[in-house]
Amino acid sequence: ARGPTLELLFLASTFQTVHISLLPANFGTWVTRGPKMVFKEAEAEAVGLRKLRRQKREWIIPPKHLKENYDYKDTIIAKIRSDEETRSSIRYSLTGEGVSEGLFVVDAKKGFVRVTRKLDREKKSFYSLKGIAEFENGTKAEKDIDLRIFVDDENDCRPQFVIIPVGFVNESSPSGTFVIMVNATDDDDPKTQNAKIAYKIIEQQPGGNLMFHINWETGAIYVNLPTLDREVQDKYTLIVEARDLDGDQKGNAVTATVTFNVLDINDNIPQLENSSYEGSVEENRANVVVMRIKALDQDLVGSDNWLAVFTIEAGNEAGYFSITTDPKTNEGILLLNKPLDYEEVKELHLKVLVSNKAEYHISTTEVQQKTYTVKIKVKNQPEGPMFRPRVKAVNITEGIKTLIHTVIATYPAVDGDTFETVKNVRFVSPSGFYLYVKGRDPDNWLKINEKTAEITLNKLPDRESKHLKNGTYYAEIICMTAGKCLNKTYCYVPSQTATGTVAIMVEDTNDHCPELVQTLQSVCTDKSILYITAHDADPEPNGPPFEFTVVSADDSAAWGVEHINDTTALLRAHKPLWPGSYQLAVNVRDQQGKSCEHSQPVNFHVCTCKEDGTCSWQGKPKAVFGAPGVSFLLLGLLLLLCEVSTLVKATTGGGVIRTKDLQIPRQQLYPLY
Repeated sequence: ARGPTLELLFLASTFQTVHISLLPANFGTWVTRGPKMVFKEAEAEAVGLRKLRRQKREWIIPPKHLKENYDYKDTIIAKIRSDEETRSSIRYSLTGEGVSEGLFVVDAKKGFVRVTRKLDREKKSFYSLKGIAEFENGTKAEKDIDLRIFVDDENDCRPQFVIIPVGFVNESSPSGTFVIMVNATDDDDPKTQNAKIAYKIIEQQPGGNLMFHINWETGAIYVNLPTLDREVQDKYTLIVEARDLDGDQKGNAVTATVTFNVLDINDNIPQLENSSYEGSVEENRANVVVMRIKALDQDLVGSDNWLAVFTIEAGNEAGYFSITTDPKTNEGILLLNKPLDYEEVKELHLKVLVSNKAEYHISTTEVQQKTYTVKIKVKNQPEGPMFRPRVKAVNITEGIKTLIHTVIATYPAVDGDTFETVKNVRFVSPSGFYLYVKGRDPDNWLKINEKTAEITLNKLPDRESKHLKNGTYYAEIICMTAGKCLNKTYCYVPSQTATGTVAIMVEDTNDHCPELVQTLQSVCTDKSILYITAHDADPEPNGPPFEFTVVSADDSAAWGVEHINDTTALLRAHKPLWPGSYQLAVNVRDQQGKSCEHSQPVNFHVCTCKEDGTCSWQGKPKAVFGAPGVSFLLLGLLLLLCEVSTLVKATTGGGVIRTKDLQIPRQQLYPLY
């Protein structure tokens, strides 16, 4: 085969498939030329051989690759041609994407294909066209040929960041903690390096150590150093770069600003401004603010990490005080809930602990919290008259006529500070000035001596009277102090009144004394307080409220008595107690002043308590020798000495003492002390 065509002749009666292999000339150069081979068929007739005419031709154009953004106006990008144009006039045309818009055109006579404008791969990366060859009469000269055009990418697009959210990260977060993901896109061909983006942090504000790092492939940002501290810096700003060509400096780059807010954790323990505080309250007052205590906390103001919670750890066992928090100022407000009596309690020492509403972060669990001392002094106030007891019980028997106009009781008022009978008591009425006057007396049973407060009966007591309640008739006596005045118009100490209650008890008597409920207790060394409770079998008014007094101890002045309620008191040791066994003697009086004949012992053991507050000591109080025990011990020793003296017969001579048959060298005897 020397030309572009190869002619084969076959016999008419023979039809076979022929495999043709073209060998290179001299095994070095191919003989065939051009991109195509044209085959012509021939057939043999019975009368001889002749060349057959061409029946059909298929034309193939390989895909075209065109660059985007390139001007191809003067360039033929492809050519379509039919062999029929050598025998007949052929008209060429195109159909497909971009043809109707005039983007692709073809020379109808020559078949030259051109592109009229620059291509943009980001708008369209592939075009599918068909080439058409037609005779002048409109019939097809060939089958339509496919012309496929691929637009090759050029790195003409910059990366674009998607919306960047604000990042949030807890302070003290460990290295490697994920914070936020930034993402950029590139409209270039994703199969090429033109769209492969690499990320990096190019600036941090404020400067210093780089607190964050970024994954250059994914754009994920992580904590770099575990030293984020909101109290030092609560916000960071990063300038992040996204560059295509996988970060090559020739690539297109864009930057974005990423903001990080450092979130607060409860890593600061609140402290008070001072290590100790002193305040004062007036006796007999309640529901007043004693003081405000400022708490300092470096955590986020207004958050639960900052908000202080105050607790009275010790010194408030009687419940006189409470403490709340002002959420705006973070101050502890110490309130006096119930009145204090200067004559009972002159000073209190509170132990206050401050913490936060939120739990502490794990990094602060081993930090020891501090307690603060608050010393409260009770101010003595001039007190008016008062009746002790508040209810005066008088026992009488129904039907005894000798009781009429006979003094059955004396019920004078006493000074509230000294508890001595008041001397400046008066009562003003239309009839004149009186020391005492009768108040409520529903059946007019009583008469009150206005000077001595002696009580007499106007009538015989009636057990069946409708004015009795549970067998008791109640009346009142009133007194008023004269006050202290500079003149008739100005008194610097105003007049004060007091009211006492008289309870006439028909039949019943105060025949029981109040007794302690529990006489053996355990006390923790860090508390040094005892609770004692008494019970009285007598009804009102011969029962509570009780008055408790420490009457004997190693140092009775070292114990204070605080009122809890009508039947319970708190005994507080003013000095630390060492572990061991102790005993106090306590006197308990009922409302009428009646107490048991002998003081009542309170035995207690001081010990180191467990974490749950229970005493680790489980034994019983140790037995202690008293005077009788010592006497018996000495008597036994004397009897033993007498027995020894009757058995020993000593000789004055020699160096041996003889005890019957036993001989003991003198130097082996020791003196008996």
